[in-house]
Amino acid sequence: MNFLVLQHLDIEPPAIIGEVLEHAGHRLTTVHLDQGAPLPSSYSGIDGILIMGGPQSANDSSDYIKAELTWIEGAIDHGIPMLGLCLGAQLMAKASGAEIFPSPVRELGWFPVYHTTVTGDDPLFGAMPDGLAVFQWHGESFSFTDQMTPVATHPDVPAQAFRLGKAQYGLQFHIEVNEAIIESWIAFGSSESAHLGIEGISLLHKDTSLYLVSMQSYCREMVNSWLLEIQSSQTG
Repeated sequence: MNFLVLQHLDIEPPAIIGEVLEHAGHRLTTVHLDQGAPLPSSYSGIDGILIMGGPQSANDSSDYIKAELTWIEGAIDHGIPMLGLCLGAQLMAKASGAEIFPSPVRELGWFPVYHTTVTGDDPLFGAMPDGLAVFQWHGESFSFTDQMTPVATHPDVPAQAFRLGKAQYGLQFHIEVNEAIIESWIAFGSSESAHLGIEGISLLHKDTSLYLVSMQSYCREMVNSWLLEIQSSQTG
């Protein structure tokens, strides 16, 4: 199958998700939107979309963010499977009519996410351990529309993961990362690093050693479940 990656920053690649897809024999094509690369003129031949994170906001007035929102809205309407991560989830949410606003908590580092009333029946999130520690790196959040079914949450920041159509999911957290990517974000994110401070960064490193392997394990399981959902939609 052919997967399109919408990337907003060089240091925010699909990482573990891309590795699982390529290991399964699928092809990835990356569009570097922040570098002026154009979006495809049609949705033909696209079996799935990965919408990655970045320092931009879904509320930005830049031409390429506006164009991307319109394009994502069309992809949702076409029923194309997609996974949106952090900014990607916020773009999916806004394309579905949700509001984007400052997060009630600036989640930087490792935080647990919990089941909702529908998590257990969800094809991707049903296997997620309740209270799984995931990596967060965001300052904005989003509201829910009637189109969006919450599949993961947290008492302080309720908008953690949602489902739209079949095989269409937005995740506020970064389930795709490895240790090198986390280190690059700490180095790149001067505002985030200043917010964390020396003690916060030290705690982040400690938590990474505790939680990264289990999150990556679930990420691989989730992506394989996503592939099964895509195959089901193609044959159903």
